[in-house]
Amino acid sequence: MPMWLKRLIRPLVPDRIMARYRLHQHSRQVRSNVDVFVSSDREVRRWLATTPDTYRVGALPGGGAPRGDPVALGDASRLPALRRAIAASGASAAFAALTDRPRLVGRRRVEPSLQPSAALVSAEVMADVGAGEGDDLTGLWHRMAGAGHRLALIPEVSAEVDPRRHDPIEVPVVVVLAAVPIHDVGGGGRGAQIALEALRRGFHVVFVALAGTHESVDLGLRFVHLRLEQQRADQVHLPTLLARAARGGLILVEVPAPAYLDAVAAPLEGWSVCYDVIDLWSDPALGGDWYRRDVEERFLRQADSVVVSAPDLMPVAAAVGRETVVIPNAVNADVFGVEPGPAPEDLPRGDGPLFGYHGSLYGDWLDWEAVAAVAERWPEGRVVLIGDPPARRRPLPGNVHLLGLKAQADLPAYVCRFDVGLLPFVVSPTTHAVSPLKVFEYLACGVPVAAPPLRSLDGMDGVYRSAEFLVAVESALSAPRPDRSRALEEHSWERRVEDLIAATGVVQPQSPGEPARVVVRPVIHWSRSERRL
Repeated sequence: MPMWLKRLIRPLVPDRIMARYRLHQHSRQVRSNVDVFVSSDREVRRWLATTPDTYRVGALPGGGAPRGDPVALGDASRLPALRRAIAASGASAAFAALTDRPRLVGRRRVEPSLQPSAALVSAEVMADVGAGEGDDLTGLWHRMAGAGHRLALIPEVSAEVDPRRHDPIEVPVVVVLAAVPIHDVGGGGRGAQIALEALRRGFHVVFVALAGTHESVDLGLRFVHLRLEQQRADQVHLPTLLARAARGGLILVEVPAPAYLDAVAAPLEGWSVCYDVIDLWSDPALGGDWYRRDVEERFLRQADSVVVSAPDLMPVAAAVGRETVVIPNAVNADVFGVEPGPAPEDLPRGDGPLFGYHGSLYGDWLDWEAVAAVAERWPEGRVVLIGDPPARRRPLPGNVHLLGLKAQADLPAYVCRFDVGLLPFVVSPTTHAVSPLKVFEYLACGVPVAAPPLRSLDGMDGVYRSAEFLVAVESALSAPRPDRSRALEEHSWERRVEDLIAATGVVQPQSPGEPARVVVRPVIHWSRSERRL
């Protein structure tokens, strides 16, 4: 439906009907399972009507005790009830918390804010999230939810709830103000990769997402690290966050959204604010109806530094007199620098060449005609496309295989078997301004790349470009395979983050950190009949 028509119709829809629709949409974004125990049937109905389908609600039963010997935190008087909650729900942990009442605000349902006062957590889960007995309980709730553990909640409705974390941060911080969550597109996005490398360097990382993911499947990816906080933009309170950080750090703005303007509203002592220009946001296919040039200009003028991911983005900053540093995308050496395992079961077999693409399959920049032309030119070959399939596309030849979305860690088993890595992009100002992540990942797997003549790929060894895409494919198919070790050395995120630190002047931690663990724990969406405990 066109945006102008949505804007015309929405005021005509009653608030409660719109709120019900938006709650259904919101349920697709929620990644935490919570069992809520309340005292009356009226409260059960209220919570069921206002919470997403990842919540279950019921009355707290009597009796019962959790298995094992869980760790008790906070108000000891709440522990008997918390023990019953864990026994009744099978959750990994139970929390007692002050909450505001679930309610209708405007045209949407609002989940309650929480201020935990007590918790009962299994020792196994405490170890999994790297928690300690002196941890801030609000932070512990969010860490456990982010790690995908099922939680039980005993709410106490209050008019005064403080949902903010107050635990101090003793190492330098990197705050990533991103468009989508860290797990989006299989965890392979630029902001996510910078965040993961920052954790390896010993930074504390706060990853903030403006919106939820729009992927058709939940891969269940969870990024678990003691120094990683994952928040929504409507949850984060920037002044409180900055006050927690004793040593300051870097605020990296990845998307010029009005919601992030507080980051550049005033000088911040001990902090460096960097606007990272990663796309030509003025393209409606990217900036949609939220983009405003005047807002982006405020980020460009007021940030302490500006970096761009491709040379064609430099004029965006030059228009307001800002100098920039080009920091292209890169490859995660921990993922793509290893030998691939067995061939995946869904990878089509055959004797002809294997052509492949992974990444976004939506947008006007993807050249479906070029994909079809490759399949028709090599009918004995196979063309595999990895990514969330688009709702609409042109009919494709039978040797084109759509394999769906994959986690980043699963990609090398596919990519290393490609004979040619495809970049079937339409040539436009938008695509000239892109630094294609997949190109660096193809090269790190020793796969030659066929691409259109994009300026961002100038001078890259192993990349064969032509205005006639089939000519580029033929050149790549007959070329030797690129040197993997050289590609990993030249195009690593370790090197890119080093360049980012140099460009922003942020002080690095004194000691390196540990890499984040990636585990798979999909959220459970309960049916209506299952939601009442």
